[in-house]
Amino acid sequence: MIHVVSVRVGTKYGPEYVERLHDGIARHLDEEQRHWCLTDDPDSLPEGIAAIPHNPDLPGWWQKVFLFSPDMPWRGGDKILYMDLDVCVTGRLEELPLGIIKDWHWPTYNSSVMHWMHGQHAAIWDRFGPEIIDRPTDILHGLLPAGQVNGGDQEWISHVSAWEPFPAEWFVSYRSAVAWPPDTSKAVVFHGEPKPHDVTEGWVPGVWRVGGFTAMPELKGMNVSHEFAYNNVRANVLRDVPWFSGFGEQDKPCVIVGGGPSLSDSVRAIRDWKRKGAKIITVNNALRFLMAKGIRPDAHVMLDAREENLSMVEDAPKDVRYFIASQVHPCVFDALSGHDVVLWHNGMGSGDELREIIDPWFDEGPNQRPCVFVPGGGTVGLRAINLAWLSGYRKIHLYGFDSSYSEGQHHAYPQGLNDGEATMLVTIAGKTYTCARWMIRQAMEFQQQFLYLRDHGVKVVAHGKGLIPDMGRLLR
Repeated sequence: MIHVVSVRVGTKYGPEYVERLHDGIARHLDEEQRHWCLTDDPDSLPEGIAAIPHNPDLPGWWQKVFLFSPDMPWRGGDKILYMDLDVCVTGRLEELPLGIIKDWHWPTYNSSVMHWMHGQHAAIWDRFGPEIIDRPTDILHGLLPAGQVNGGDQEWISHVSAWEPFPAEWFVSYRSAVAWPPDTSKAVVFHGEPKPHDVTEGWVPGVWRVGGFTAMPELKGMNVSHEFAYNNVRANVLRDVPWFSGFGEQDKPCVIVGGGPSLSDSVRAIRDWKRKGAKIITVNNALRFLMAKGIRPDAHVMLDAREENLSMVEDAPKDVRYFIASQVHPCVFDALSGHDVVLWHNGMGSGDELREIIDPWFDEGPNQRPCVFVPGGGTVGLRAINLAWLSGYRKIHLYGFDSSYSEGQHHAYPQGLNDGEATMLVTIAGKTYTCARWMIRQAMEFQQQFLYLRDHGVKVVAHGKGLIPDMGRLLR
């Protein structure tokens, strides 16, 4: 739990500043949160933000010093994240260390963003008194050169407490982010003029609003541990099935079918490709979807290591070739016993442990197998593209590779594994998409894969609607 707090006393900032700041923090922080505002106008607070009564004896910015009082509603050891109302959040805030901004111009801290544990820095309040407000130059003598003492909370905080400053590139001045926030920034501080509401063009209106654009989270590469996947590999390499060798030449195109929402509108096009002789390759539950539409694919690809994927091959037809990654759960291989199965190796992690597992098959002899590590992104669709490329296809058409939601749907069919997943907004070329994290990662990796394959003479066309089809059109 982290307590998110702001201060609004007086009328310099309207209530919308409170709402937009707290919404921006919530969009960029997955940790459990409780939101507070220290204020003299509790009735103006939006729903979900609790009021902390202000201290009527403290003017202006000195209210921030009151946050270090033992009278606050949080308990000792609770984490507190404070931001000024004129801060615009632009980056992820997970795992933010305790700290404060080092001021850009003065040899002091800048209290626009502070993160601490309640009970730390208690001297900020314990040693504070009215005389600090009345005689800042005397109290802070020696901290700043003569004539440069502003008499504010930042100088007092710098004088009585020691903090670990945040990296300078995390919290930046708007003056250095007018065109666009630096990629490394977590927030932009609007100290001085202009304020966020004054900026009507550029990036600010899209970010500084409720439900505005959201920075991408850290993207994880697998939904199971590497050790779990490696244990599956250890079991599956002992099976009596052929291994993928690749490196063929194909004179016809192939069509790879994912499960994105636009697949529902693509059935006729896929059927036409089938009639023209193109090879149809499905991934995951797209197999069952096409079979229900009367289209039997030529091949099917699976990558996910979880046991729950067994349902994807229930009643699987025997006249389809199944390309199953060695990391797939053994129960899937068991269910496909008697089917035409080809095992392929997903290049994951550093690759060293995977090589160690399959090392016995490198040696010459009766057990020697082709050991091709299939590269690519973190989803089965991206790996299927590379399987097709390594199999000799030079024209690859994609359907159902939306990588975004449509009308609240993540797939063209029910897929419980994705129900309830966290989503966020992504904007490219002025168009906004709703995406789960894995979709964002897939789109980023698709861009790299598209350019690489194009440079190697492979044409990839993503049909339909969604983030990846639109990205493909921009890349072309």
